[in-house]
Amino acid sequence: MAFSFLALAAPGDWAKLEARLNAEQVNPNIPAILVRRLQELSAKSVLIEDNYLDKDFSEAYSAYYSKTFRRHTKLCTRLLFFASDVSFVNSGDAGEVLEKLEASAFIGQIVLRPISQAPVGQALFAPPPPPANHEGHLLVRGEYSAHVFGAELKVEGVPMTQQDSRVGACAQASIWIAARHFHVRHRGPWLSTVSITKAAVAHSEAMINTVVPAGSEFLSVGNMVAAMRHAGREPLIYAATGSVAGVPTWGSVRPADVINRYVDSGIPVITGLTFPGQNVGHAIVTTGQVLRQTPSGPLPSHPTRAEYCETFYANDDQLGPNIRVGLRPNSPLSEANYSIEANVNYLIIPLPEKVYLPAEKAEALAWGSLISYAADWPAFKARHAGKLGTSEQLGDVLVGAMASNTVVARTYLTYGWKYKKRGIRNRFSNPVKQVIRNLEVPRFVYVTEFATTGDTDGRSQFERRIVAHCVVDATAKNQGQDSVLLVHAPGFCSWYAHDQNGSYSQSVGPVQDSTTYFPKARGLTHFTDFAAAGF
Repeated sequence: MAFSFLALAAPGDWAKLEARLNAEQVNPNIPAILVRRLQELSAKSVLIEDNYLDKDFSEAYSAYYSKTFRRHTKLCTRLLFFASDVSFVNSGDAGEVLEKLEASAFIGQIVLRPISQAPVGQALFAPPPPPANHEGHLLVRGEYSAHVFGAELKVEGVPMTQQDSRVGACAQASIWIAARHFHVRHRGPWLSTVSITKAAVAHSEAMINTVVPAGSEFLSVGNMVAAMRHAGREPLIYAATGSVAGVPTWGSVRPADVINRYVDSGIPVITGLTFPGQNVGHAIVTTGQVLRQTPSGPLPSHPTRAEYCETFYANDDQLGPNIRVGLRPNSPLSEANYSIEANVNYLIIPLPEKVYLPAEKAEALAWGSLISYAADWPAFKARHAGKLGTSEQLGDVLVGAMASNTVVARTYLTYGWKYKKRGIRNRFSNPVKQVIRNLEVPRFVYVTEFATTGDTDGRSQFERRIVAHCVVDATAKNQGQDSVLLVHAPGFCSWYAHDQNGSYSQSVGPVQDSTTYFPKARGLTHFTDFAAAGF
C-alpha cells in the first residue's frame, strides 16, 4: 500500500487538498463543499492512498471504461480524514500504529476515481455540527468501516457519489445513496451504479434509449421504481398535482410533512426537483433535519414536527454531502439554489416490504383517536371520578391545547419490538408498561407522538416532552380505526388484542397520575439523557 500524509494545519495545507479535489473536476461546487464539511468537522490530517481498488469503480470499469478506445486505469485514490494528528503512521512499530489509528478520531473518507469531469466516487463524513441556535439530526445513517494498516476505522454517516454521466445520471446517484444505506444498515443487496442502471432499464421505456448506454443520462420515475425494487424496497410515490408559474402545487399534501415523517423513520427520501424553464429535473436524497426552537409561523390545522424544520439535510450529487436545503426560498441556512416549497415535484419513499400503510394515513388515524379522546374527556372524568389523580389536570391541559391548535404531531415508522423496548423504559405507570409489554405488535408500526407547544418550544432535544401517543399497525390497509393498536393520553389507555378465540377486541382503562414522558431519539432505546435534563 502506498500512503502519504498531509497535515491540515495551515491555509496552504487546505489549498493543497482543494487543488487535489479539483483535479479533473468540472464542477467546482463539490470540492468547495467537501472542504467546508471537513473544516466544520475540525479535520486535522489526511492519509492518502494512491493505489486503491474501489469496488464501485471496478464495476464501472468492467462495464464501460475497459471497453473504450481511450485507456483508463482502475486504480483510485482514497483520502482518509481524521480530527487528530496521525503523522505517527510513519513510525516503524506496526502494532503501535494499529492501536493508535483505531483510537484516532476518524471522521470520514473520499474516494477519487481516475476519470475526468466527475472524479468523486464517494464522499462519506460524520454528521455535521448544527448551525448556531439550531438543532441538527442526520437521521439516515449507518456505520461504515475503512481498513488500513490492519486497523478498522469506523464512522457513522451516509455516503454521497458524484454523477458520472458516462454510466449514470442523478437518478442513479440518488438510488445508489439509498441502496448503499440499506445495504449497510439493513443488510440489503450491494448495488453499484452499473447494476442500478441494468435493473432500471430491464424493461426499458423508449425515451431511455434516446441515449447510449441506455439510461446513462436520465431515468424516468418508472425506471427509478424498478431499480428501488431491485434494492429490496417497495417504493411509495407522492407527486405534485400541478404547477403555477413553474412552481409545483400539491393540494392538501405538504411535501415537508411527508419528507419529515419518513426521514424521521430513518428512511432516505428520493426528492425530485423541477426548475422553471428546464425540461430535465434533478434528484437528491433527503437524510435529516435542522430544527428551529420555535415554529416558523402560525400553526396550520393538525401541525407536524415539520413546522420546526428550517432545512433538511440532503446528499446532492452536483453539490456534495449533508447539504442544507431550505424548506422555503431564501432560507438563511440553505446551501442550495432550490427549496422544498418551490421545487419539489415528486417524492419516492423506499418502504420496507410488509409496510402497506402510508405515514400520513397512520397520522390521520392517530389524530382521529386524539379528537375522540378530547370529545369524551368530560364524560370519562365523570365516570372515573376519584380514580385519576393528577391525570385530570394534565388531561385538561391537553384538551385545552387541542382547542387552541397548539398540539403538534410527530409520526415515524419503527419496529414493533423497538417500540416496546422504549415504552417499557419510559416513565409510564406500571399498569401502562404492562399493557405495552403484553401488546401484540407486527414487525412494523407507526408511532405518533403528541406534544403541546409548551413542552417543545424553546427546549433542546432532551428537554422536550410528549403528552400522548398512538400506535398504528403499519401492515394494515383500509382497516380504519381497527388499525390503531394502542392510544395513551392523560388518564386514559386503550388497546386492541386478539383473545384466546382469535377475536379482535378493544380494552379501555383509566390511568392514575399521568405525567408527560419522553419522545423517541433516533438511535437510542434508553432515556438516560432525557432524565438528566430534568423537566
